[in-house]
Amino acid sequence: MNVPMRGAVPGALSEGTRGERKIKLLFIMNELAVGGVQRLVVDYANELNKGRFAVSLATLLDRPRYSFNQDQLDPGIELENFRFKKFWDLAQWYRLYRFIRRNRFDVVFTQLFMSDLFGRTAAYCARTPIIVTAIQNLIPATPGKYIWTDRILAYLTDACISPTPAISAYAEKTIKFPVRKIHELPTNSVDARRFTAPFDRARVRGSMQIPEKGRVIISVGRLIEQKGHTVLLKAIPAVLQAEPDAYLVIAGGGGLGPALRKEAEELGIASRVRFLGERKDIPDLLRSADVFVFPSLWEGQGVALFEAMFSNLPIVASRTGGIPDVIKHEETGLLCEPGNANELARALIRVLKDDGLRQELTSEASRRFSDRTIEQSAKKMGDLFVALLGRRHPPAA
Repeated sequence: MNVPMRGAVPGALSEGTRGERKIKLLFIMNELAVGGVQRLVVDYANELNKGRFAVSLATLLDRPRYSFNQDQLDPGIELENFRFKKFWDLAQWYRLYRFIRRNRFDVVFTQLFMSDLFGRTAAYCARTPIIVTAIQNLIPATPGKYIWTDRILAYLTDACISPTPAISAYAEKTIKFPVRKIHELPTNSVDARRFTAPFDRARVRGSMQIPEKGRVIISVGRLIEQKGHTVLLKAIPAVLQAEPDAYLVIAGGGGLGPALRKEAEELGIASRVRFLGERKDIPDLLRSADVFVFPSLWEGQGVALFEAMFSNLPIVASRTGGIPDVIKHEETGLLCEPGNANELARALIRVLKDDGLRQELTSEASRRFSDRTIEQSAKKMGDLFVALLGRRHPPAA
């Protein structure tokens, strides 16, 4: 296999010449399954494709169950699907390398471990001028082999985008990214139009068999250990004692679904819990609720926090990862220790019973984070890409 070393690509754009043609930007993702990162990639691809960039998107795992968000991608964006049959599928890696080299992308942007490994190495060998990654999650006890791989990949990478100070610290201290390569951008952002579109609250509640006067606690996230649903279920009996009209709505799919349903039965709360599975109407579900709960055991930050803010919901969340960077206790929400069901129950009861507190929390969160829109964040991301290209290819004097 003969691949050239990375270097300047003839015709690559700099900031001073970007008007000659659009900057060619490629997002690489494992897949477009359900998930906050996948939703954000689609939103950013759609927004960036409107202006200075010609956007393409490549996925490595092309299977029907991995395409949940694919229909949200604008038709003008080129989508290239690869079919990695196993993790180390060198034939598909070579096909990805050839695709990147043939299209001569100016910027390649990868997220999540598989895409980071194969996407960044392929882009490097294809001599892509700018290679960017983003870290979205903080996973405790990450195996050393993954950390060492990320450290090697950091040498091939021009920029690491971080949404929070907590992740910036992880990128610097654990992955060993030089500080000059770390760029904090508010990537956890919301397409505000999805939260201003008309909807029928009574109809949404009726579809879940929840009365109009019921008090709805909603959690949005995959049914995996990280999201803390077991802790949340254990908190609900105490909530129901204090608020008999309360209901818990859980939107998300995942392998823990059957176990969580069984646990709800054993706790005697099954009649007050709605497991909705994977849904595309999250904005309507959120706007039909009264409180948003985010009981993660560990977390980078989570776009769901900002979706709750744009839905005008008070937030009860775990004090972990990058969550406290935006949820300030008693100011923009209430924080609980991760894994503490009793503390979580007390916080939920407090928010449900105190109308004044709910108003204070939602008003302050809206005041501080009303700018967390995809439009504004995509502009900042685009400016970063242009600046990185400008440094590599400065305008002629």
